[in-house]
Amino acid sequence: MQMFRQREFVRLGTPEEVQDFREQLMAFGEQLMHTLRLPVSTEVANDPFFGRSGRIMADIQRRQALKFELLVPGINPAAPTACASFNYHMDRFGTLWKILTDRGEAAHTGCVGFGLERITLSLFKHHGLDVERWPEDVRVALWGRAVNG
Repeated sequence: MQMFRQREFVRLGTPEEVQDFREQLMAFGEQLMHTLRLPVSTEVANDPFFGRSGRIMADIQRRQALKFELLVPGINPAAPTACASFNYHMDRFGTLWKILTDRGEAAHTGCVGFGLERITLSLFKHHGLDVERWPEDVRVALWGRAVNG
């Protein structure tokens, strides 16, 4: 499951604005999964950096809590699957591309992505392949009404 589509949201602004954006969407993601009756946890994570320097970068990313993942168990028997990620890049891209805030400071950035196929697989794993047999409240949350036939 290395390739997947995601719905991504990006925010540029002050550190407070970007961190607030990430916190709000993290809470939304957790609530969404609870509404869909999927077991979920949110954990500190890191990107898949490689080599010795990659291990150092991953450690820094975790220590600074720059990335969180919304995890759903059951898709992969070996480990929970990341169905969403919540990232804070600090001023890396603002500095790199000279993107400034209204105050003339390097903009901070963050992004949040929801893995569409992974969420879909989670729904099938936890509720079965027959959507007509899914809990009614889940069907209403997804389609605005219970789907029958």
